[in-house]
Amino acid sequence: MITPGAAVIVDVETTDLDGAVIEVAVIDASSGDVLLDTLVDPGPVRIAPEAGAVHGISAIDLLRAPRWCDVAWQMCAAVSGRVILAYNADFDHGRITADCHRANVVCDMTDRGRWQCVMAARSVALGTRLRLAGGHRALSDARATRSVLLGLAEGRAAA
Repeated sequence: MITPGAAVIVDVETTDLDGAVIEVAVIDASSGDVLLDTLVDPGPVRIAPEAGAVHGISAIDLLRAPRWCDVAWQMCAAVSGRVILAYNADFDHGRITADCHRANVVCDMTDRGRWQCVMAARSVALGTRLRLAGGHRALSDARATRSVLLGLAEGRAAA
């Protein structure tokens, strides 16, 4: 089982593969409690049609969303003192770090040493790489990652 309070699961959706964060979710890895779930206004960065087709988020959805500089501080508080888990940690860490740099936000969540990749652990256990079946929204992907993590903890890598 996962030690309560030890780790969080993070997922982001972006304007494109190298783009700005437009949605972020953070859940407690042990309980599944939602610690942060918000859309993010990327400023002048447009959502690529290919990305919009995947996650279904449009510019209209982001009209009243907070900017990254405000969301980042909420996220820093949510992940404080915990290991940060993500299904594709390189991607999520990279996008979060890029947005923190762009917004001049300094927070230890950009330290790659705090992050662990659930996809890598699952791939080692299975001997192959599987896609996450989360629906491509940040909260549903974070929850799907938690299901995979719980399966790994119970010896069920294909969960």
